[in-house]
Amino acid sequence: MQAIYPFILIIHLFCAIIFLGYLFFDVVIFPNIKRIFGEEVSSKASKAISARGVKIMPLCVLGLLITGGMMLSNYINTNSGWFDTNLQKLLLIKVFLALVIILMVAISLTYAFILKKPSPVRKIIHPVAIVLGFFIVILAKLMFFV
Repeated sequence: MQAIYPFILIIHLFCAIIFLGYLFFDVVIFPNIKRIFGEEVSSKASKAISARGVKIMPLCVLGLLITGGMMLSNYINTNSGWFDTNLQKLLLIKVFLALVIILMVAISLTYAFILKKPSPVRKIIHPVAIVLGFFIVILAKLMFFV
């Protein structure tokens, strides 16, 4: 695992950048389009962006999940314990926050593709995910300094 760890980390970081960048755009930047250009332009732009986002974002989440799990096994396992160090404690908090995001994504995708209904988390998923993502990034940096 040590030989491929740097590559896994780079893939994880790229997926995180794409994921959080999309969320940032959707939550912070995109609402101004409706206000400045009106409902018609906003609706067309939203449909175009969402069509691409629906294809890319599940792959990014899957990439984050797989690479995160691979990296997690490096710091938390039966040999190194679960709650022995501050790094492990912060890492498990980070994992919990990521699992909340993954649960919301799974609910959203299930409703969209299987049930063909509007998701019950559709209005809150992006704002909640960007806040949780912000805390995940902070925890990722703190883990190695605490």
